[in-house]
Amino acid sequence: MDRRTFTFAAASLMCAPHVVSAKPSQHVTIIGAGSAGLTAAYHLTKSGVRVQILEASQSWGGRLKRLSGFADVPLDLGAEWIHDEPEVLGRILGHGETDLGVATINYQPQTYQFWHNGQLNDFNLLRHGYGEVKFFDITWYGFFERFVLPSIREKVIFGAVVSQVSKQGAQTAIRLSDGRTLTTDKVLVTVPLSVLQSAQIAFQDGLAPPDMPALQDIDFGSGFKLFLKFRERFYPDMLFEGSRASVLADTWAEKIYYDAAFGKPTQQNILGLFTVSDQRLRRAKLNNAALLADVLEELTKIFGPVVREAFIDGVVQNWSLERFIMGSYSMDNHGQKDISDILKPVEGRVFFAGEALGEDDQSTVQGAAFSATRAVEQIVAS
Repeated sequence: MDRRTFTFAAASLMCAPHVVSAKPSQHVTIIGAGSAGLTAAYHLTKSGVRVQILEASQSWGGRLKRLSGFADVPLDLGAEWIHDEPEVLGRILGHGETDLGVATINYQPQTYQFWHNGQLNDFNLLRHGYGEVKFFDITWYGFFERFVLPSIREKVIFGAVVSQVSKQGAQTAIRLSDGRTLTTDKVLVTVPLSVLQSAQIAFQDGLAPPDMPALQDIDFGSGFKLFLKFRERFYPDMLFEGSRASVLADTWAEKIYYDAAFGKPTQQNILGLFTVSDQRLRRAKLNNAALLADVLEELTKIFGPVVREAFIDGVVQNWSLERFIMGSYSMDNHGQKDISDILKPVEGRVFFAGEALGEDDQSTVQGAAFSATRAVEQIVAS
């Protein structure tokens, strides 16, 4: 279990920066409509910059995704935990420590079990060492939908797969996979690290960061989430696979079964499974039906026939198989260069943001958002 999950995150001292007004004629194109791209568009629009967002998929949100209709409360198929105090929501919007009226819960599970060497053991002492914050009746997706999207919804172009960024005189040209070429003053790239590592976007005419190969030294995790609905509850608040020592080790690898209804306004029995790793996961290669069947088989070994008897339905979100994401989030950096040094702005034309650039908030939604506000400051000042 990594430090982000088993250590209650201290409130960040960093507030979203104050963005000065920009020249109204300035035009910025953002690549990616995830949390970083949406946050950047929100703040750029407020500062007077003309913005368009190019999103490769047919929906906004990136690794934010809401599951509606499966349970009588919405569930996060992507980012779920807040990993900070609730006031971080106000800081994302540039409102400081403002209480936005978003209901959250102090997430402190009470019952814990470990499955190791074919045995199920209780370890409820963990209730004294772990606490988090989660949304009560909305999701991360719902937060952006309510507070960020209204002012920028019309600026998003879906199905816009960017293949190349180059110069076109004083402007910057963006070539799409369908052959179209768009021009803009500046480009903010907010795609997942995996997209940059796989060179899906070609940076021409000297617009590539000078040390792009160093990005390969940063792990981008494999991962998926899954929700199961049961007629009765037979599981603890949290269930881990492995020894206590291995689960509590400070690593990026996590596999957690958890009561997804804990503290939520529902009486339904919803079990979640969150799995990420810096190694390629066997299950992440499976299609949804095979992955679901594999998980049910594992749970049956742990809890017995009640799993099959009580099972109602299941939903899988395999982030590793998402074409424009290909995994979970950035993890360890095995190289000598910090990612903020690798992805520096290039010639005042190309800028970068995303959770990998989240600094102390790396791999979180607020990390992506704060990296976006820093990029906005750079764009407006350049």
